[in-house]
Amino acid sequence: MILIHCISLYKIDSMIHAKELRYGNKVQTQHGEIITVQQILSNTLVYDTQIKVTQEMATVGKSYKTAYMTQVIEVVKETEFQEIEPIALTPKILEKCGFRNYLREEWILKVGNSHLDFEFTSDGLRLRLPIPSQVNLRYLHQLQNFLFSIAGHELETDLA
Repeated sequence: MILIHCISLYKIDSMIHAKELRYGNKVQTQHGEIITVQQILSNTLVYDTQIKVTQEMATVGKSYKTAYMTQVIEVVKETEFQEIEPIALTPKILEKCGFRNYLREEWILKVGNSHLDFEFTSDGLRLRLPIPSQVNLRYLHQLQNFLFSIAGHELETDLA
């Protein structure tokens, strides 16, 4: 009798597509660095820009006057879409986003003078009240986009 063992390896496609992202979304690099989307380009996204200003003393001809040369450089950090991954929603992430947990799966987020009730299970986060949702949110950028689309609310996230 011959036994054949079949081993299947499935790669989970964790690449995020540009159409899923918007300015302000939080994602992570393959090295675990949490970044914030600042600009979406055709194949990359910009996540950090800095302006560096240097000033050097320069002499002008045989003049005794002191002149300064100023140099302004913009440093842009960007990464390709294949190199970013979504941030999975966890109870710890929800707490850092301002959610409060009162019962097992029930999580509440205050939005303005109101609140939204969510259910958090192994399938993801789902809106319960005021209107039940059939959408399971699994990643932080999805939650950010969902809250912006239904409530016009930018989710404050402090993942530092």
